[in-house]
Amino acid sequence: MKSFLTSKERDVDVKLLDGRPYYLAAENVENLETNDDLDLFISRMEELAMKERVQHVTITIDSSSAHIHKLKKNLYVNKSRSIEYSRDLNLESFTYNYNSTITFSSAAEVGITRFLDIWENAMSSSLNVPSLYTIEEQYEGMKQEVGAQYKTSCFIVFNNGIPLGVVMPIIESGTTEEGRLFYFGLLPNQRGKGLGTIVHRLGLHLLQQKGASYYIGSTGVDNKPMQQIFRNNDCRRSREVVTLIKSLQI
Repeated sequence: MKSFLTSKERDVDVKLLDGRPYYLAAENVENLETNDDLDLFISRMEELAMKERVQHVTITIDSSSAHIHKLKKNLYVNKSRSIEYSRDLNLESFTYNYNSTITFSSAAEVGITRFLDIWENAMSSSLNVPSLYTIEEQYEGMKQEVGAQYKTSCFIVFNNGIPLGVVMPIIESGTTEEGRLFYFGLLPNQRGKGLGTIVHRLGLHLLQQKGASYYIGSTGVDNKPMQQIFRNNDCRRSREVVTLIKSLQI
């Protein structure tokens, strides 16, 4: 959502992810130099949220930032704590070894109802903090956030025709080369079999095909299996972040 940000905010890589009317999510606000800069950003973001009837806004910030105290004084409360990982996706440093039993189909191929059903089941019993939104709301918010690329970002992954889970590769809004997985997850009955590393690596491959030169991912501090998947795929731990949330009275 680059048009919302001031040139000063863009220069320090502040991001605002636009999932209206379901969510607004800010990142990298620790890069704002002063409390006044932070106050200005918060007031504008909350004004936009109220105008668009967004019920919750979130801010993800480096866990060591002094701005956290300021945010809590502005009635933001802890939602989750996560670890971020990153990886270079340049052709020289990343290769994907094709496994003929692992296939994937887009939401357009399998039908959106089936895709959403698999996605919702993949989110169940997760070690990460659960979403505040229904699966339909998350899908609509994702479409708003990433734009037309959503059509090439929603996949069910199969092993010998049996659904394993979903992978959702996107180029981060406002960038041309930053790869993210909007969501990645296995169905509960497919966990603990060593398949997570394979499906995650497929996601990195799909990001590379989309033109991503690097990848940023995150998972909750208590999600040890996902942290191991990051390490298995040579992702480097970069920092710890906290996500704070504020509920707005609409």
